[in-house]
Amino acid sequence: MTAMLQKKVLFVALVGVFGVAHAVEPPAPPSTTTTKISNNLSNTYSNTNVNLTGTAYLEGIAVYEVFDPKADALASARVNDVQKNLGNKLNVTDPANAGVSGSVSNIQGNAGVNNAAGFFNQQANNVAISSASGKNSAAAAATAFEQLNDGNSYTFAEPMRGTSNDMNASLSNSVNNIQGNAGVNNAAGAGNQQKNDVALASASAAVLATASAGGMQVNQGTAVTTFFPLNATASIAGSVNGISGNVGVNNAAGLSNQQVNSLSVAATH
Repeated sequence: MTAMLQKKVLFVALVGVFGVAHAVEPPAPPSTTTTKISNNLSNTYSNTNVNLTGTAYLEGIAVYEVFDPKADALASARVNDVQKNLGNKLNVTDPANAGVSGSVSNIQGNAGVNNAAGFFNQQANNVAISSASGKNSAAAAATAFEQLNDGNSYTFAEPMRGTSNDMNASLSNSVNNIQGNAGVNNAAGAGNQQKNDVALASASAAVLATASAGGMQVNQGTAVTTFFPLNATASIAGSVNGISGNVGVNNAAGLSNQQVNSLSVAATH
């Protein structure tokens, strides 16, 4: 019988009328269930996978905000994303190298850098931004993530003549002097998962500002056979300096590393 494994993440942000600062007398709370439902926001993700071993996965990410009082305008920024490595079989006999040098500098705005050497590495930089204005506006920002490694098999065999199993990822003299947001992922190896998620929501004269962030990481069922050693190196030098704003950096060497930088901001002005 197919084994069933369920993974679900639920993030709930609940703000009542008495939890929000108002410059004027707050309006009365909704008097009916119908009115309350009209104030609900939801953003969900679900997916089912069956890997090579016959294991079925039901994965879900859900983000909900329930707010009171009602808003006439809403700035909503959301990032929901998933990275999965399932049932991969890899026989490594070749070296791998990736490098970024003297790049991605002196930028105003948003910058995302992904640099990977190896196999089945997954990297992402996600940004969601929204704004609204109005007498009764609201701002809601949410990030939700899932990283899953399961049933992967890695074999490091004898390398080809004159080569090695070395994997090297380097970032040098890059991602400097940036004003805004910067996301950097640097990985050497196999099955590494890296991401930088940012959600920004801004509303003027808002009656509500809510932000939530969270997620899950699962690593299981990984098999490694080593006939010759893996030498994996991930290096960052002379980089990620002089940044004004937000920066997320992930640097990993080896197998099945999982890294996340998640930022969620809701602001009113």
